[in-house]
Amino acid sequence: MSKNRGDYVAAQERRAGIGLRLSGSSMEKGQLPEQPPIRLAVSSRETEWACLALVETEIEVALSFLRLAEIETRGGSGEDAAELIAKAVATHNVVLQYVEHMRAGFEAEKRHLSFEARKLFEAIGAVKHLRRQSDLQILVL
Repeated sequence: MSKNRGDYVAAQERRAGIGLRLSGSSMEKGQLPEQPPIRLAVSSRETEWACLALVETEIEVALSFLRLAEIETRGGSGEDAAELIAKAVATHNVVLQYVEHMRAGFEAEKRHLSFEARKLFEAIGAVKHLRRQSDLQILVL
């Protein structure tokens, strides 16, 4: 069983243990039995790994936005392309901030993310260039 699946099953068991139903019905505050709070023991290293995975996923999403922006540009929808490019630029800025504030001990990961951020930056430039060319062609026609 995968870790995520195991976490899901454990969460269901906790809900059942305190009397919460999955149907979404609301319960009054006084109906919950007294139980100590559940403490999660997550190390800062595990948190950093989770953040790294999230940032890598964000980069992939930004690259998808750029592929869509290229399609929109070629299809003549410059306004939609501009919005997609802006989303990719915002993601690039977040990635740069994250890399700047990464904890010590993650130097290899920092280099990798810096490289990926550079690829994203270059892809943004290429799509912006394509959009400018497309705008110029429209003006000439």
